Amino acid sequence: MHAARQWAEFGDFVACAVGEELAPYPYQAKLAQEGLPDLLRVPTGGGKTVAAVLPWLWRTTALPQGTPCRLVYVLPLRTLVEQTAGKVATWLFNLGLRASLDPRETTREDRVVLQVMMGGADRQDDLWQLEPDRRAVLIGTQDMILSRALMRGYAEARAKWPISYALLHADTQWVFDETQLLGPALPTSAQLQGLRDALGTAASTQTMWMSATLAEEGLTTVDHDTGGLRTVELSAEDRGGDLAKRLNATRTVQRLALPTDAKGYPAALARELLERHRPGTRTIAVVNTVERATAVCEAAHKADPQADVVLIHSRFRPAERSTLMDLVTADPPSAGRIVISTQVLEAGVDITSRTLYTEAAPWSSIVQRAGRCNRGGDYPAASLLWSTPPAGRDPAAPYALEDMDATTKVLAELEGMAVTSTQLQRRQVRQTPELHPVVRRRDLLQLFDTMPDLTGADIDVGPWIRDGDDGGVFVAWRDWSATGGQPGEDEPWPSREELCPAPLADARKLAGPDSGVRRVWVRDRISGAWRRVNRQDVVPGAVLLADASGGGYDPLLGWAPGSRDAVKVLTPARPAQSESGDDSIGEDPLSSRGQPWVSLTQHLQDVEKEVADLVGLIRMPGLKAAHITAAELAGRYHDLGKCHEVFQETLHKAGDSPIEGLLAKSPGGCLRHSRPYFRHELVTALMLSHSSCRLLDGQPERDLIVYLAAAHHGKVRLSVRSVRDESTTKTPTVLGVADGDQTPPVSPIPGEQIGPLTLSAGSLRIGAADGDSWTARAVALRDRPDLGPFRLAFLEALVRIADMRVSRRYREGQ
Repeated sequence: MHAARQWAEFGDFVACAVGEELAPYPYQAKLAQEGLPDLLRVPTGGGKTVAAVLPWLWRTTALPQGTPCRLVYVLPLRTLVEQTAGKVATWLFNLGLRASLDPRETTREDRVVLQVMMGGADRQDDLWQLEPDRRAVLIGTQDMILSRALMRGYAEARAKWPISYALLHADTQWVFDETQLLGPALPTSAQLQGLRDALGTAASTQTMWMSATLAEEGLTTVDHDTGGLRTVELSAEDRGGDLAKRLNATRTVQRLALPTDAKGYPAALARELLERHRPGTRTIAVVNTVERATAVCEAAHKADPQADVVLIHSRFRPAERSTLMDLVTADPPSAGRIVISTQVLEAGVDITSRTLYTEAAPWSSIVQRAGRCNRGGDYPAASLLWSTPPAGRDPAAPYALEDMDATTKVLAELEGMAVTSTQLQRRQVRQTPELHPVVRRRDLLQLFDTMPDLTGADIDVGPWIRDGDDGGVFVAWRDWSATGGQPGEDEPWPSREELCPAPLADARKLAGPDSGVRRVWVRDRISGAWRRVNRQDVVPGAVLLADASGGGYDPLLGWAPGSRDAVKVLTPARPAQSESGDDSIGEDPLSSRGQPWVSLTQHLQDVEKEVADLVGLIRMPGLKAAHITAAELAGRYHDLGKCHEVFQETLHKAGDSPIEGLLAKSPGGCLRHSRPYFRHELVTALMLSHSSCRLLDGQPERDLIVYLAAAHHGKVRLSVRSVRDESTTKTPTVLGVADGDQTPPVSPIPGEQIGPLTLSAGSLRIGAADGDSWTARAVALRDRPDLGPFRLAFLEALVRIADMRVSRRYREGQ
């Protein structure tokens, strides 16, 4: 590994990163000097991945002023995420900026964090949040990243939503690749950029869209004006240099005569692929649906059991998908290899084939698929085969029939012609304008509230991220033969390696009356316990646990709802560990799990200092001095509510404390409060808002300080109300806090004291005096012109991250 150093010349930087004497293309060098544009229009095979990452990374050291410290790389498909993450890991390793090639591995000594956003729990998933001053590359699908940008992170603990949201909208360079596959994520990405510009952020955040075919008008939304977009395309120098061989590579178009009936189609296509395949080469077939791809693969295995046939699509667990992608991208063996795929190989994957078959699809998809055929110009007799999908209820699915018909007409005109990617790209083919719902300003503001509604449901952000049922859930399998066929009380959250994407329609069947013997569970949003799933739980991004004995997955076929064979249970490579703790409302694992004895006064002072230290590390020109002061004071007072007798009783369950007075932390496992759903930070808010509290006298940002202190676990934010049966008990409570509760005297720092106090929950009740209710005050902060949702969330994250960092140091004995 090279020692980390600085490179004065971008060309030397690129050569070191890729590990060979390879000069950057002129347009890539332009990006390094001028920064990433708004729109990068480069044909397939033109080096867009290098252009998205290495110019930004070089600028973080050569030209750090004005270069965001985070790069967020959004892709439409999981296979592209894994391939891109592997490339970036190699580049960072070669540059001396990373100790491991594994994109899942990182240590705090590394200089650049590489985070793959795939959902699930992983020991280092919090690192990019815990070290917000460090350069970070975040790579993920549109589902995983945009859901976090909308504060509804798929497969992410609810309590972490505000942190991800805050950092994704500050000091960040967004990159959206393969825009023709993004669907509603494309206008959502443009609208979010427009809203950031309009509402203000803690630090500048920009977006670059990359595509061979995207036009500026595709990025126009109600709040995003494309009038001043900076666009970069290939220059004459680019087209005449090393790229020329790729740009001039041809493939001959030919239509296959395949049956139109769905039953006979898979076997006929399989026979054609086997007959046209040539030894030593790769043959690729891209079909439009997972079900049809699976059927063609099974037919090929049946027709020739000895043939090397690999199936790849989006519905595999990461472990199997990684193994299959290694086969897909590896050099073919002497007999060659046939790859049967869905859209996962349509774009971004840097592989080639001598023979490529594609079903008719929108023209932009055909252009991308053709880029996987004779990609480097090495096959003079390369073939681009095509046909229409078989007849059925919706033969064009998942596309519009009109777009498919327009494509077939053009492909018929090209019959027998050898065409380049540039010639295909320049063909004018009508494509139905995509109409998608647009996330409006009012939607964004509404999403800032992360409290579930009275039924326990959340706002569904799926329509702003993917079309129709393209969104899905994540399923993991566990063996419960020793626990009576159901998860135990402490069943851990699934790790990333266990999660298999599954379509909503299939998952809803598992929650319905036709599920049969299959048992599927979901973690309750309120209690944190695992319970049987119902249809209301099956929403985009949900994480479900299934009984492995009921089947539903095949390592070679992926998600297989028809399979009844027991699923192999995966054991995570390492135990899941998260600084953010448990997601259920009433638990505080960071106060006890792996912690030493710590006094309340000591912890308050430590967190205040940590906020101040973070302020000195992070760029946030969009925040005022009064905002920063409010965050530091929120750190000083954030855990005042731990003085409540319920919390102190819980901490003392760990044994006899060697510390006199009030505690903030104690050792032990997951300790449960005597009052369900008890939230100490709500007590903090009521204490700081009390008429007898003098701690905030003279502070111009009283409401902001109180809000930031209350929000430091992500569970007391805009809406605060009783859950389950709290309001109907003999002594009604709100998140475990009752009217008339007493708090003892507390000294946050020497010379300051609050209490004793008698608490009132009046501000939490519906009908509280105008402007006096908790929600009204919180909403006023969110809507203030000098704050807004992005800056308020960032201040929230400052206090939250400081608390997490301090807790980590306690646990590690520092």
